[in-house]
Amino acid sequence: MWIVNVVKKKLFIKYVVPLILIVVLLIILLFVGMYQAAIETFAGDSESSSGVTSTQGISSDVLQWQPLIEKEMKAQDVDMGYLNLVLALIMQESGGRPPDIMQSSESIGLPVNSLQPPDSIHYGIAHFKASLEKAGVKNPQDMDGIKLMLQSYNFGTGFIDYAKKHGGKYTKELAISFSQIQAVKLGWPSYGDTEYVEHVLRYLVLDDGSTTVPAGDYASEKAKKAVDIALKQQGKPYIWGAAGPNGFDCSGLVIYSYQQAGVSISGRPTTKIMYAGNGNFKPVSRENLKAGDLVIIAFGSQVDHIGIYIGQGKMVHAATDQAPLYKQICTAQIFGDTYWEAHIRGYRRCHRQVKLSHFCSLILSHILLFLFFA
Repeated sequence: MWIVNVVKKKLFIKYVVPLILIVVLLIILLFVGMYQAAIETFAGDSESSSGVTSTQGISSDVLQWQPLIEKEMKAQDVDMGYLNLVLALIMQESGGRPPDIMQSSESIGLPVNSLQPPDSIHYGIAHFKASLEKAGVKNPQDMDGIKLMLQSYNFGTGFIDYAKKHGGKYTKELAISFSQIQAVKLGWPSYGDTEYVEHVLRYLVLDDGSTTVPAGDYASEKAKKAVDIALKQQGKPYIWGAAGPNGFDCSGLVIYSYQQAGVSISGRPTTKIMYAGNGNFKPVSRENLKAGDLVIIAFGSQVDHIGIYIGQGKMVHAATDQAPLYKQICTAQIFGDTYWEAHIRGYRRCHRQVKLSHFCSLILSHILLFLFFA
């Protein structure tokens, strides 16, 4: 009898136990896959309700007007919590370059660029305040109201009346339909900027540390984190060979940003290695380029520079140690700029080499080998 029990025990260990392990691992793999899919779905579909707390990519040409802007906001009793929004708006309107930096002339019935900076700011803040009030913006954290206000700054406050008749909130579809109606009414080929909200918000960072690039425009959730991390390094110095956290060169900024985002990068790859490709980097076409992808650049005969694409034709990169500190780690408009376009050599997408599901698959393969040789 004891021999039978021993045989049964061996058969149980040899066949039943591994079978149970396989079933358990398959269940784990199933739930891991469902969890990853759910994370990607919710990350892509959700919109942040966070407020704006800081800016990104605002030029020195805009920042030079900040004291005058703050003075005017106080004089007109505009909450200083909207300051960053005003700076982003000016960055979009004029880049801070005179004369009419807030493009306020038309709001008071004058030809374009009739106003000099002080008057432009005065009337621009007045128009900004009127748009806030008519849009019913509750506070600097009310992103729904801010989007409606921003589009009305570009279209005129008539857009707010139009939006209130069609749901009450800003949508891109409403902006497009209003633009088409106005263009027909005025006999113009087009009316306003239907992407004005996105164009302004790209210069802002939300209070949860995320950027305002639409979630679906990122290469991955990790890429989104990497972009946010890279943008936060602005103001730090360019240091050749450095990969953070106190300074960076161009490839060092990429490595640091992605490592902090949770991507394990093998070794310390240079721009040339990233361009050639290894386990972390794969080619991607310009047509499929998304925020978080890498832009490879050659100033000479070989690739020697890299940046992280952040959407809207811009990248963030570690530029040079010869510039002022705020321009050493900075953003640059690359698409539509003949200089940058002439030097771009390709694009790469950074990704994790090993996922949890791969790890489980590895364990599963070892179990199968055990069964085969047992």
